[in-house]
Amino acid sequence: MPEQSILIIDDEASIRESLGAYLEDHDFQVASAESAEEALAMLRQRHFDLAVVDMRLPGVSGDAFILEAAKAFPGLQFAIHTGSVEFQLTRELEEQGISSQDVYLKPLHDLSLLVKGIRAKLNSTR
Repeated sequence: MPEQSILIIDDEASIRESLGAYLEDHDFQVASAESAEEALAMLRQRHFDLAVVDMRLPGVSGDAFILEAAKAFPGLQFAIHTGSVEFQLTRELEEQGISSQDVYLKPLHDLSLLVKGIRAKLNSTR
């Protein structure tokens, strides 16, 4: 099976680096962006299977990014990685195929849960 490609979008460098290293150790091809705008530019340049998206981003928010990326790049899957304990899935996000199982709260102490969730999400679309 070819490597699946993951795009991590988070404004905190330490989170991008730690998630990226962990996902690479689990045979994913990983790239990262510190803003939604940078992520959209990257998506125009190459294919990604799934984006791990922080909700609180400078500029364009994570939920606005998801809605824009879902329109522009059909087939792109999403997982939400947020530090906001008040975060609630909106109907618009649910319409993009995101469920409560796709939401991971920071700090995520067991990153294997994220790997398991990503694999399940990507395998369900094959």
